[in-house]
Amino acid sequence: MGRLVLPVVVTLLALSAVRWADPDALRVDGFWPLAAVALVTSVGAAVTLRLLRLVLTHVPPWISGLLATVVAFALLTSFTDGPGLAAVVGGIVMALVLLVSLLRGGGRALRAEPFPPDVLGVARLAARFAVPLLWYLAAVELVPGVQSAQRWPGALLGGLVAGGTLVMGTALAWTRPWHASVTPVPVDGHLQVAYGGIGHLVGVGDPRAGRELRVMGSAGVLVELAGLLPSPIPDRILPYLDRLTPGLVRAVCVVETPQRVLLASAGYGEAVHLWDPATGEAVHALAGHRGPVNALCAVPAGDTVLLASGGDDRGIRLWEPETGRQLRAVGREVRASVRALCTLSVDGQLLLAAGYADGVVRLWDPVRLRLVGQLGVQRGGVNALCAVTVDGAVRLASAAGDGTVVLWDPATGEGLGSYDDGAPRYALCAVEMDGEVLLAAAGDGVGVTLWDPARMARRGSLGTGSVISMLLDSTGWIRSMCQLGTGDDAFLMLAGYDRAVQQIRLRPALRSLAETEKNS
Repeated sequence: MGRLVLPVVVTLLALSAVRWADPDALRVDGFWPLAAVALVTSVGAAVTLRLLRLVLTHVPPWISGLLATVVAFALLTSFTDGPGLAAVVGGIVMALVLLVSLLRGGGRALRAEPFPPDVLGVARLAARFAVPLLWYLAAVELVPGVQSAQRWPGALLGGLVAGGTLVMGTALAWTRPWHASVTPVPVDGHLQVAYGGIGHLVGVGDPRAGRELRVMGSAGVLVELAGLLPSPIPDRILPYLDRLTPGLVRAVCVVETPQRVLLASAGYGEAVHLWDPATGEAVHALAGHRGPVNALCAVPAGDTVLLASGGDDRGIRLWEPETGRQLRAVGREVRASVRALCTLSVDGQLLLAAGYADGVVRLWDPVRLRLVGQLGVQRGGVNALCAVTVDGAVRLASAAGDGTVVLWDPATGEGLGSYDDGAPRYALCAVEMDGEVLLAAAGDGVGVTLWDPARMARRGSLGTGSVISMLLDSTGWIRSMCQLGTGDDAFLMLAGYDRAVQQIRLRPALRSLAETEKNS
């Protein structure tokens, strides 16, 4: 109820301002008819938008994408006296979008995500404008005491709703990381790095040569269509327009099946995409999620490997990568979104660990589909998980939004040790060098913190700089990291707010850290 009070009050104030600025725009017999118009408009619009969201998130993605775009287009054109320029331009843009979608992804992509996320964003924005306008026109016809009304006050109300969404969406777009996921991937017998970023872009690069091998996916169809204009957008501006493309690849994962190596990616869109990292070919688009996908994980299952995915729609889904078929789901009863996934072996049993937004790490049996255990509560939600072997025993580390990193004994559920960095942590990985295993954690802070899980002691930081330099070049804000290679060829790969995926050579960095410890 509280959520409806504010829209009603804002709508009433907006209509009062309209009457004061232009008395002929809305003529009513006193205050109460005006209040009734505001009530019907705001409550009707809020309920309609909520119902649309519920309906569109409980149907297959290709239906929701098609309906969202068609309904928004129909609502916009219905307020014109005829087809008009807006309807013609809108129809051409929709046809071009569908054509680009087909050419870009083929039938597989169309079944999973028929329209790219930027086009769906435009459709949702159009609906937020059209729905309040429609309810305003209905209110002035239904409420007694309304003598006459013009159309433009309703357009103003729709503009306020859509404008707020546009401002918030633009602010979120400009504060997103360039890359939010990174993982090692074998390509033609060589270990390379795969990373996901803004839009639906997934890249594969060679860190030793410092070059990008190939890019899969797309940064947004609206930016692509902009290239068809007579005056192309300058190259120096185009990369920054990419930031306005809704979508972010939040997770990438390697799935080594008996047949081949596949690379999975997921994020803002509701589909999980499978690629051939050697060729860049799209293999499958897995449809089934009803919201953004935050985490992916390969799950060994007998003589094959499955793919686990989890996100804002709470449940964890298990897929057969080669066929693209969903096999089963687990954890739908948990009332919190999934942020992180990893597998570990406890007493010979393979478990799937999931970090949730409520701060709890839950251990699932992916075969019997049952909850095995729960590990503590961390404030700010669990953002990252990592299995690490300490003195021959498997441990589980979790990093949370409150800055804490906790090491757990998954067999007993006991917390073995923890430390607090004071800033949100989003990335965890085990670092192995010369027989020593360390735990690396990073996030919103300066440098990468190294922790010795055997001694339960902090070892120092890598990539530490001044706070001012971090704010200026964004290299301190990390969202994902992994170790790539071994020995002298070992790198720590860092993905975050820097436009390039950063890399640190581990052996010289750890030697320098050890010398600093001796001298201190």
